[in-house]
Amino acid sequence: MKRKLGYIFTNLMALYFLISGLSVLFDVPSKLKRIDLNAINSDGEIAFILIYTGLMTGIGAASLLLQYFSGTWIYSALLTTIIIASFIVFRIVGSIMVGFLSPTQTNFLAFEFIEVLAGVLLLRKEKFKIYLPSLS
Repeated sequence: MKRKLGYIFTNLMALYFLISGLSVLFDVPSKLKRIDLNAINSDGEIAFILIYTGLMTGIGAASLLLQYFSGTWIYSALLTTIIIASFIVFRIVGSIMVGFLSPTQTNFLAFEFIEVLAGVLLLRKEKFKIYLPSLS
């Protein structure tokens, strides 16, 4: 059962990254406005697409490929859990630098804590062991 939950978790996380990244392509100006950013010209929009869409879809694709080539969900879960945990850390660092945490950021934080908790619990239940090939 935990194996099945691991695959469900990693596939949901990959889907989250892919959809989040690709959704920007449908309406860049509204995505920029939603996060209170402005692009001065088309170069700014292209840079935003490159950074946000490239990063998010890259993480989603890497998660799926890692799962496929390793034959297990463990490494994909580790990858996505670490990345979401880094989002939490730097969301908190950013809020400290700015001086407050907006309700939007608080909502993102809550959701990210749930994602990381799920990943950690699944990895812990698996008694996360790295299976390395023999070096001899």
